[in-house]
Amino acid sequence: MTPFRFIFMADCQLGAYATFSGMNEDDIAGFDARGMQVQIVPEVEGFEWDAERYRSAIKMANAIRPEFVVMGGDMIDSNTDEAQVEELLRITGSLDRDIPMLWVPGNHDIADDTVVPSPASVAAYREVFGADFYGFDHGEVRFVVLNTVVIDHPENMMDELAEQMAFLEEEISRTDERAHTILLGHHPLFLDHPDEEDNYWNLPAAQRAPILELIRANGVKVAFAGHWHRNSLAFDGDFEMVTTGPVGYPLGADPSGIRIVDVGHDRVLHEYVPLS
Repeated sequence: MTPFRFIFMADCQLGAYATFSGMNEDDIAGFDARGMQVQIVPEVEGFEWDAERYRSAIKMANAIRPEFVVMGGDMIDSNTDEAQVEELLRITGSLDRDIPMLWVPGNHDIADDTVVPSPASVAAYREVFGADFYGFDHGEVRFVVLNTVVIDHPENMMDELAEQMAFLEEEISRTDERAHTILLGHHPLFLDHPDEEDNYWNLPAAQRAPILELIRANGVKVAFAGHWHRNSLAFDGDFEMVTTGPVGYPLGADPSGIRIVDVGHDRVLHEYVPLS
């Protein structure tokens, strides 16, 4: 196969900086107890802080010249704020026309309460961004995009969960026909190890286990996700779960950045690069 490069980025989340601004020490302590490093800054409105970083990420993509860019979810902070969506799409329009942008839904994009999606909220997402789970080929590599928000909280969409799991099984059952099958989603399957306890940042074990079964049975080697606003590399045998830090607001020590992924015949290499 011909080697190629793509960029995976996540959590530009226009509006997040304003949401986290104006906190007091008790607020910060509450976030710290949940493992989230939030800074005390004066209260601001709007999304210019986040937009500036997304513009930097797009400029880097234009300089790097990947085959395509994947935005791994949480593009905006509130899916009911039309100004956030308009600015996101306006900035995305500055990506060179021969570099496609591929969208992955995050919880802030596709759930009205930022946690639990509904048929109406998923339909609204599709009107703006297109399909919420899908597959595409690049050369001999198959990419499978998952709507992990539905997988994480399927209570209002059990039929959609069943449809997506059937889709995933069909997609990765043909792994031996390709050089690689690469999974793309917003929520990581796990952050430290495949049997870790459920938490806000990973997919629950009830949904995680059958996905990992499919991965193990079909030799899938790598998946990319965001959501954690920090970087993490974790393994289940030969499978690597790559969690990428944010284009926007960090919640840990890792700075805002993007991940450059180089796909070759024998391996998939990647590096997290801070925004320039």
